This record gives sequence, C-alpha cells and structure tokens, in this order.
Amino acid sequence: MKKYTYSISLFLLLLASCVFLDGVDQPSSAKAGEGLTIVMHNRIDVADGGRSNVRLIIGFLAPKSWQATVNSTITYTTTSYGNGKMVPVPSTVEPSNGKNWPAALKDRFGMGGNFMTDDLEWVVFWTEQTYNVPQGVKENIDVTIVTKAGPENTQFKTGYFLGTSSEGLSDVFGSNNVYKCQFKDCFMITDGEGDLIDFCNPQIAAVTPGMATDNDFLTIAFDPDVIETPLSGVGDIYFCAKAYTTDGQMLEACMQTAASKLKKYTGNKSAVTIWPRAFFNMQEGQVLQKIEYFFTDATGTVKVGFSNTANPFVYTFKCQ
Repeated sequence: MKKYTYSISLFLLLLASCVFLDGVDQPSSAKAGEGLTIVMHNRIDVADGGRSNVRLIIGFLAPKSWQATVNSTITYTTTSYGNGKMVPVPSTVEPSNGKNWPAALKDRFGMGGNFMTDDLEWVVFWTEQTYNVPQGVKENIDVTIVTKAGPENTQFKTGYFLGTSSEGLSDVFGSNNVYKCQFKDCFMITDGEGDLIDFCNPQIAAVTPGMATDNDFLTIAFDPDVIETPLSGVGDIYFCAKAYTTDGQMLEACMQTAASKLKKYTGNKSAVTIWPRAFFNMQEGQVLQKIEYFFTDATGTVKVGFSNTANPFVYTFKCQ
C-alpha cells in the first residue's frame, strides 16, 4: 500500500505544469505621480500532456489609491511564443472558493507583512490571448509592468504572483507547485502629498482628524500593544512635541505635565487631546505648518518615535 501511494504521488508531481518566478527587477524607490517599470522573470515547464487554451496570470500588490488596474500597461516577451500584452482578469473569473482572483490571492497569501491592509489590493492580469502549450515545453517569459505611483508619500512591501488559468490555485500537485508568490522589502514613494503613509511598520501612533488646522482640536493616540517599545509597561506616558510655524519659527512643548499626559481609554491604549494654539503658546498671527512629536516617560528621557525609532512622528496641518 505504501509503495502504491508513493507511485501515485510521484505520478501527480510528473503531471504538474510547473511555473517559476526566478526574480523581480524593481526600482529602489519612485516619485509620486510618476511611472515606474517592474520586470518579472518567469519560466514554465510543462511536464505532462500539455495545456490547451491556457493564459499566464500575474498579480502584484499596490495601494488602492494607485488605481493600478486602470493605470498599468503590462506586456510580456517569450522565447518562442512571441510577445503580447496582458489585460485585467475579469472579476467574474474565480480560481477557488467562489472568490475572484484578487480576493483569492489575499486569502491565500495575505499582504506580505504590510499593515493597514484595507488600503492595499492585489491587481491581477492575464495574457490577452490563450495558448496551446504541448508537453515538454520549457519557456522563459519576462513580464514588464509599467504602472503609475499614486500622489501620496507611501512605503509598502511589494508582492508578486505567477500562475496559469488552467491550474488556478489548486494544490493537487503539491503546494506552491503550479503557482508562485514572492514578497520583497519595503518600497518607498517620495516627493508626494502629505505625511508618509507607512504600510511597512506597525501603527503605534495616530492623529485625528487626519486633516486639520492649528485651530482645531487634535487627539494623539498611542498603542503600545502593536509592538514592543521602550515604553511598554510604563504607566504614565506623555506627549512631547516641537511645532514649526510657516515663518520658520520653532515652538517646543516637551514638559511632563497634566496637559501633556495621555489618558488610557482601551486596554493599554492612551491618548491626549490638545488645542495646538494653546498647547504651544502661539501668538496672534502665527500659523503652524507641522508638528514633530514623541511619546515619553515621566522623566522625558525615554522616547518613542516613528517606527519605534529615535525619529519623530510628523503631523502636517492642512485643510480639506
């Protein structure tokens, strides 16, 4: 019985139409609103009786604000099957479990360690035409993605998927055999609008509202449960900040007082609400451009900043 089971397993593996994602060339960074080019280096190896009417499928992660499905041009080159373009996979095509391709990829592979995942999406394309691929074909396929970065300063961990329409997300030939998924390190979009939107790191700080003037009340929240910080386990936490005016002055408010002390509201989460004009003792005619801030202990010597580093969080004032 064991020998029979082994033979069946080996037979299934030999039937597999394998795909290989050998690497991805992407820039180290890009500018907001500008185009960027990414190249996926792929291979296929058809080991069984071949495939009819099959399409190559690729996917990549992008912020939803990019609207990458409509703002991307994707082409491919092959060793012996010529070149072509790829088009969005229709939302009615479902690889598994009654979900379309973007939803299925999110379920299967997640978002690659990114945070705030509701603002990211899998964008999925397939070859415009279908192919009949006979047994024994070994083909190199380079896919070139030209897409447009959104308007915001952003950093996120990129992700890429490779598969075929004939195999979908089936694991009958063994997990990760007929498809491949690869995540890469943090990728940054610069020279854009507003403060950095950071998908790479846990969000230990938040300011509401997201858009405000220096005459609005701000609530600054701290969540020490997201990740271990130097302030984990500290009872009293304070808001420490520098404010910068539009005429180049700096106003500092980093005293550990009742006005700067955060108040707990859920578990270990805490927050402080300030009116910037009073908190920074602003004079008539002064206008704030931004705030740089930390969270501190009662001594002011232990500080937690952006991404749990010594760099400050930044909040820029703007009206809608």
